[in-house]
Amino acid sequence: MRSATIDHFDARAVFRGLLDGDDYRNRVAGACIYRCPRCDHRIRFRWRSFYQANSRSVFKRQLQRIFDDLTPSLPADEQGFLDFYCPTCSAPTRIVFGAHDYTKIAYHFDIYAALVGEGKPDK
Repeated sequence: MRSATIDHFDARAVFRGLLDGDDYRNRVAGACIYRCPRCDHRIRFRWRSFYQANSRSVFKRQLQRIFDDLTPSLPADEQGFLDFYCPTCSAPTRIVFGAHDYTKIAYHFDIYAALVGEGKPDK
């Protein structure tokens, strides 16, 4: 299977543009840039990307179960994830985030980690 190896990356290792404050860490403010650790491809995620994620996976069931087993639990937060394949190397990737409801119609999103599988080998 192409994704036999899945590595865990801290949010700061693969994201730019996250904010830190007194009561939060790695908060998405408007937009942030993800850099694939496999191929260096950059993807811009807007705040809305996390709001619309709804923790629905694009992975086949077997791969989704592997990622589910490796996803860290965040019992104090409303946990979410965003699954996608890197557009350049096809590495399966899961971004793990916390969704914090601060009003009935607005959320804050704090990114905790990225789980990244193996992409296509370089030719």
